[in-house]
Amino acid sequence: MTADINVNWGINGEPVATTPTTWEVAGKYILKLVNTQNSALSNIRLTAALHTHGVPVPHILKAIDGRDFIVAEEGCYLLMEKLAGVHIKDVFKQDYAAIAYETGIIAAKIHSALMTVTNKRTDLTFFNEELQGWVSSGLSDSILLTKEEWSGPIEALCCIYPRLPKQQIHRDLHYGNLLFEGTTLTGVLDFDLGKQDARLFDIAYFLLGQLSGQKDLMAIKDKWLIFISQFLDGYETIIVLEEEEKNALPLMMQCIELLFVVFWQQQENQETAQETVGIYKFIGICQALNQSPEV
Repeated sequence: MTADINVNWGINGEPVATTPTTWEVAGKYILKLVNTQNSALSNIRLTAALHTHGVPVPHILKAIDGRDFIVAEEGCYLLMEKLAGVHIKDVFKQDYAAIAYETGIIAAKIHSALMTVTNKRTDLTFFNEELQGWVSSGLSDSILLTKEEWSGPIEALCCIYPRLPKQQIHRDLHYGNLLFEGTTLTGVLDFDLGKQDARLFDIAYFLLGQLSGQKDLMAIKDKWLIFISQFLDGYETIIVLEEEEKNALPLMMQCIELLFVVFWQQQENQETAQETVGIYKFIGICQALNQSPEV
């Protein structure tokens, strides 16, 4: 059951589902359901920060009574203006090098804006703590990888994690959350998972996203490595990464995949868990061939 648009926002229109948690209203608005009030507040706080720095984000409409969101039994509803633009798909069938470079610039602009955001919550868990906690526990119970296969990257990344630069990050950065008209960015979406953590997480997560759904990873390996190089070149026109971050990029990628191995197994989605293991091993192959992503 969705929030009543007319009662709460004074807008006429029947919500039409576009995803399980978003609805389009009257062709002009997007109604979004998030799980918790913290997620709703994260959307509001990060959207405001990015808007201040000129990054295109949806304008969140206040309810008639002045509330920023409506609390319901199933979660919290936000109503925002619908932005123009489309999602980039099948990037390797396009001018992927040019797209990667421009997207690197966009990612750095997002990070520059998010640097101004502070989070006063004291219950935050950094990624290395997740790795040493529920991720390692889940991998220990898994039959998809032996401890010898998964423990090395976690130990190596956790060893250097305290030295990696931390700031507010998006934590769900992928082309599905970016809108474009041609090569122009028209929207950055979905800040439910935003938190303070290593900025390298966003970079690694985004680059890994280009492997999702690929049936033959080795067939697109060279293109992916070029994509990484161009993305980092674009990013560093605005923010120069520390050498330790560049060296840690393959480890961060592997550890993110390990997190998703456990996540998909918890969801009882064995097929996707297997695919995730394939990506994890692919990254290791790239390193073994001296073609690691930081090159």
